[in-house]
Amino acid sequence: MGTSGKITDDGKPSCSLLPRIWNKDVTTLDNCIRARKGESVRTPGNRITEMGNVLEEPCIRRAAELLGLEELEVDVKERFTHDTLELQASLDARAVANNLVIQDDPEWGIYTPGATKVLLNGPGVIENKVTRDYPAAELEEWRGLLQMQGQMEVMGYDWGVVSVLYQSTDFRVYVFKRDPTFAAVLAEKINDFERRIQEEDYWPPKVPEDLHKIYKDPHGKEDVKDLDAKVEDTIKEYEATKEIIKNMEAARDELNLLLMTEMGNHVKGQVGEYEISLPTTTRKPTPKKMVPAKPGGTYRAKTVRVKRRAAPLGS
Repeated sequence: MGTSGKITDDGKPSCSLLPRIWNKDVTTLDNCIRARKGESVRTPGNRITEMGNVLEEPCIRRAAELLGLEELEVDVKERFTHDTLELQASLDARAVANNLVIQDDPEWGIYTPGATKVLLNGPGVIENKVTRDYPAAELEEWRGLLQMQGQMEVMGYDWGVVSVLYQSTDFRVYVFKRDPTFAAVLAEKINDFERRIQEEDYWPPKVPEDLHKIYKDPHGKEDVKDLDAKVEDTIKEYEATKEIIKNMEAARDELNLLLMTEMGNHVKGQVGEYEISLPTTTRKPTPKKMVPAKPGGTYRAKTVRVKRRAAPLGS
């Protein structure tokens, strides 16, 4: 289940990683660095991803039927590599179009973004997604669009399709022609990503978890770093921000208590342009649960702790 059928190399950029590469995701870069060193970075799938696998083929066949595609090949087992870039691709499916004119037809869930109709001819790729989400106004880049664009560049095909099953019954098919401007952007992104893998040059962190991947070997407690003088200003601002938050939370709690007192035994109240409620909830008794075992390990905190040092003697 899950990633067991993955065809592309874990240590190399692949089309499925393009949304994360575009977003400069540190975890994705770290996984590729570790995989290239021989570490296993694969994670097991779950029942949701497995259901997506089950629904993939019937969705693709329906997309091909709606568009009138021929020579459909589903669940392609071959791994493909870009001619000049360190980029791999695996395909959900590919098919052939015989001079098909596809028109935007929302009634049947067919969309041709950026055009009212497109001409498809020759081979193309099909990428399928299944989601519990509702459709957005446009197909998001991360929901198969970037992946499909990368696949077209790897294969040298002139058209691609992303089919998406939303909310179990809303099936939509997005049809695209190859974008001539995409190749240069792709080359810049992939070349930079490959360099970062080789040099272990991480992107700037966005969340504390990123730092845990960049700095994997924390020093011992006795190894104290002398920080740049400007860091003291950052610490002062950090402490002041914590104090502001603390004061605001206390003020909020006090105001909430006043409102609850005004409500008394009522669950709803109104005044001027406002309505407030203080509903009740009923919780059923639950049996005692055993806490599952967790692996041990050493983990860094997600926030720094600040305390004032004693003033130097003679100051």
